[in-house]
Amino acid sequence: KKKCMNDIKNIKLNEKDISKLSINLINSKQYHKAEFILLNSIKKITNSHFLFNHLGYLYFETGQLEKCIKYYELSLKIEKKNREAYCNLGTAYLFKNEYILSKKIFEQGLKILPNNENILIAYSQLLFATKDTKEAFRTFESRKRTRGYRMLLDNLKMDEWKGEDLNGKSILIISEQGIGDIIQFSRYIFELKKRFDVKIIFKVRKKLHHLFNNFEIKLIGPEDPLLDTDYYQCLMTLPAIFYELENKLISNYNFIKCENKLLNYWSKKLNHITGYKIGLCWQGDPNYGRDFMRSIPLKKFEKLFLIPNLNFINFTKGAGQEQLKNFKFKEKIYDFSNELDNGNNSFEDSIALLKNIDLLITADTAVGHVASTMDVKTWLLLDYSADWRWHAQTNNFCWYNNLKFFRQKKFNVWDDIIDDIAIKLENLKL
Repeated sequence: KKKCMNDIKNIKLNEKDISKLSINLINSKQYHKAEFILLNSIKKITNSHFLFNHLGYLYFETGQLEKCIKYYELSLKIEKKNREAYCNLGTAYLFKNEYILSKKIFEQGLKILPNNENILIAYSQLLFATKDTKEAFRTFESRKRTRGYRMLLDNLKMDEWKGEDLNGKSILIISEQGIGDIIQFSRYIFELKKRFDVKIIFKVRKKLHHLFNNFEIKLIGPEDPLLDTDYYQCLMTLPAIFYELENKLISNYNFIKCENKLLNYWSKKLNHITGYKIGLCWQGDPNYGRDFMRSIPLKKFEKLFLIPNLNFINFTKGAGQEQLKNFKFKEKIYDFSNELDNGNNSFEDSIALLKNIDLLITADTAVGHVASTMDVKTWLLLDYSADWRWHAQTNNFCWYNNLKFFRQKKFNVWDDIIDDIAIKLENLKL
């Protein structure tokens, strides 16, 4: 606290400096220090919507939604044209599954800031959650008006594909968002190949090229020069186009192949393990905005390790791996993470390892999409306000054939899910 007070004293309560300091602290995850500085600052600077915004953002990032809502509402009282407040306040209500309040905030924002692309992107997540799927896809297209997309798309000379006949044509598909999204929605690239005699160029991160090498798809990396094509389209727009035309989403296509050498290596590595082999992944990328909701402390899984005849294999690598050090049952989990995926190809060892297990239990991370695409039996643990794609799943449609998901009944409470999984593991028939 003394250090924090010195920071405030040194910057002499200048609003601009406090704003800059606090946002840097939040972005570097020094939440307690940022909170202390901001709470003390707003006692003296009471009319700064920026400082209230930063407190709202801090509590948004740490999952303290009631406080998040409180400070964004205070911010909006000062500044009505507050894009960030509308986006995050509406999303905070969405995370609480309070859809009516979420819609009210987004509509207020769009009335004051008509057609604002950032508010529309956030609003699209509510539309997905309430199963207004066509309108959600249309609204999500607003992302293409943000600066990052425009820097690329505004320079393209080819036409944007919107569902035209592609026979005898060529198309550039631009990957976007996270690895899980790329893996899940690449099924639409194969749907294009199935429907049209078309040359496809896929712009995707190079570590994923190995997944598409055997499918007559031209692959280029993010920094590679673009090739001339008749059309272009962003990967996440493909499901929107097909849904607009046919009113349906497309099920899984297993395009992930395993290298025999690696398959044999990991088969021998696990050969001595008797009983069920269960993969476990509890942590996603901490830089992802929803990570505070989706990642699960390893400690929460302790109950599963009391069940006999089960062998757990760690699929968490990097962030979250440190939790193994103080885990009560660390001797009961096989940890090969130092050997996994150290080469130039993402998931190449994980793919082989997944081929050698009976079940994967995972938070909502990329490895869950890899396993599910491969038709590996997967149990997915979802937060209270799950990502839009899981809202789109219905009794008549599922993204993956061999995936079962377990969803929180209360915000940020995992215990009921773990209890449910423990019962199912005790009666497991793989």
